Amino acid sequence: MENILQSLQTLTQNGRSQNHYSAAQLVIAEKNHTLFQTAVGTTKSSQSPHSPVPTANIQHDSLFDIASLTKPLATSALMMIAVDEHRISLSQKLISINGIHVPSWMLEYTVADLLSHHTPLKPLLDLHGPTPRIEDHRSARNYAERQILESSPRDDDASWCYSDLGFILLGFILETLYNTQLEKLFRDKIASPLQLDTQMMFCPLHHVDQRTIVATSLCCNTPLQGHPDDANARALTHQAGHAGLFASAQAIATFVQSLFDGRFPCSKNTIQTFLSYHHAQTPFALGWDRPTSSLSLSARTPGDPVLGHLGYTGCSLWIDLDSQRSVTFLTNRTHCNNDPHSIAELRRQIMRLSWSI
Repeated sequence: MENILQSLQTLTQNGRSQNHYSAAQLVIAEKNHTLFQTAVGTTKSSQSPHSPVPTANIQHDSLFDIASLTKPLATSALMMIAVDEHRISLSQKLISINGIHVPSWMLEYTVADLLSHHTPLKPLLDLHGPTPRIEDHRSARNYAERQILESSPRDDDASWCYSDLGFILLGFILETLYNTQLEKLFRDKIASPLQLDTQMMFCPLHHVDQRTIVATSLCCNTPLQGHPDDANARALTHQAGHAGLFASAQAIATFVQSLFDGRFPCSKNTIQTFLSYHHAQTPFALGWDRPTSSLSLSARTPGDPVLGHLGYTGCSLWIDLDSQRSVTFLTNRTHCNNDPHSIAELRRQIMRLSWSI
């Protein structure tokens, strides 16, 4: 095992020296035990343009922009709680949800369809307009809803399509159900009960020192640091159903374990329903992805009891449901590299070793 752990440390360090990222955290955990943990690099690259925020070494509690990991860890998790509280059901059609505006061709689709990407929605739309706007969340949401309402369906015959738009709508549904903005809803329903208030959050600049947050891509020639890398998440005032959550790898490992040990504020039956969901026309569970080929970045194969997700910023989380082992690998790839495929093989190598410990 010692050789495997050393190889994991070397691979994580090599990713930095190969300019895949300037910072990374890797946590492998199983049943309340941390099997491996490392944090390497700095919040910004030495080649990064000047900014007023000093560069800091990465710690285990440094926060990363986890991009689309927001989908399972925030939006799907909050929807799980909403279902458990009988505020909504997975089979409920969008036409029956008051306060939500969706295109007419979406009205017969259900909450489960949105969660599993089983809709005719396009992958994304530009929801921030020709120039970025600074405005309150309600008006930003109104603009986004109008854009989606006026959009057209995909023109292919595929039964599913990975769509940010579906999760943006799910975020709006949650805000409507609870009459609360997503940031506060996540904090009150998930982060606080799990004692992760300072380690998992939307809008981190409201709560923590900017120097503890890892930088991502450039905006106006300045590294984004605490502002979401995703432009649509920024347009939605940094709290959206598809992206915008910040977290440390250790916090994510704690979140995952809470799903198995009874600490997550939801019944075991509801958790099991979400994690075991299968639909013949989509490879997704409810908010989670599954391995779909032998080339999966999870280093597992179709049919394995594995769920996970990737984030565009270079983050990933995979969970073996049988062993309850989770592997959380967070990086700031977009800070150093514009190619989303650049760390694919590194991810597979890390995952292969992580499952073999």
